[in-house]
Amino acid sequence: MNSDSRLLSVVAISGSSILVGCGGYSGSSCGSYGSYGSYGSYGSFGVGSVRRRVRNANGARAANAPAATSMSRNYPACASPGNVAAGIYAGTLTDGITHQVDPVVVIIAENGDGVLSGQDGVYYRLSVSTWDNSASGSFYAYSQAADSNGVQSDFGTVAATVTPAGLSGTLTHRSGEVGSLSLTFDDTYYLASSLPTLAGSWSSSVNGFGLTATIASDGTFTAVDSDNCSYSGSFSPIDPNVNAYSESFARSCNGSTTTFTGLASYFPATASGTPTRIRVFADDNRGDYLVADLQ
Repeated sequence: MNSDSRLLSVVAISGSSILVGCGGYSGSSCGSYGSYGSYGSYGSFGVGSVRRRVRNANGARAANAPAATSMSRNYPACASPGNVAAGIYAGTLTDGITHQVDPVVVIIAENGDGVLSGQDGVYYRLSVSTWDNSASGSFYAYSQAADSNGVQSDFGTVAATVTPAGLSGTLTHRSGEVGSLSLTFDDTYYLASSLPTLAGSWSSSVNGFGLTATIASDGTFTAVDSDNCSYSGSFSPIDPNVNAYSESFARSCNGSTTTFTGLASYFPATASGTPTRIRVFADDNRGDYLVADLQ
C-alpha cells in the first residue's frame, strides 16, 4: 500500500447515489458510508430507450434491424462493434452467500477495461473480452469492509451474456463464491467522446470531503481535495464514437505520490434537473480507489 496509509474519500453521486464514504483498505478509517440516497429505477443515471443496430450473418451492421432479433450487442451506425459488452450499465449484484442485493453501476470500454462500483462500498476492476453475445474475463475486487470470507481484496473470473437490454452473468471469486449480475444498458454510452466537452471547473463535496478539479480542453487536469492532497493527470478517449474515457492521475499527500488509473463518462444535464456531471472511477491497483461524481 502507499506509505501515507490513507483511505480515499468517495464522492457521492447525485440522483442515483452510488457511494458516500471511503474506499480502499490502507489501514485508517475515515468514517462510515452514511446515507447512500436512493438508486430508485436508475432513471437519473440515464437508462432509457436503447438505440440499437444489429450485425448480419457476415458481421456487417444492418440498419434498423429489430432489437428482438439481435444475438449480440447492437450499435448505432457510428459506433464500433469491437466489444459487444462495452457500455454503461446500472443494475444489481447479488451476493452468492448472503443473497444481499447491492445496486451497482458499471462501465466497460471498447478495449475490454471495466469498472464496477457498488452501493455497499465494493469496487471491481474488470477485464472483459467477448465472442458473439458471450463475455468472459477476470476481476480484482477491493472493499472498505471485509467480505463474508474476512478479506478486503479478492480476484476471480467474469462470465456473462450480452442482450439488447443489458448484461447478465456471474462474478466467481477465488473461494468459489458466485455473485450474480443483472445490468441494464444506458444509451448515454452512445454519446461521442470529446476532450473539450470535459473542459471546465468541476467540484463535489459530501460528508466533509471536497474535491475541486480544473480540466483543460486537451484532457489534462489538476485537482485538490479537502485533505490537502493534490492531483495531476489526464483523460483520453478510448473510442471517439462512444462515451468512455481512460484516465490516469497522480495523487500527492504528505510527501507520498500514488498513481491511479481508471475510466470516466460524461453525462449531460437532463430535463428532470440532474446537472451535467463527469463520473470518475479509478484505483491504484493495490486497494485504494476513488469513485467521484464531478459537477
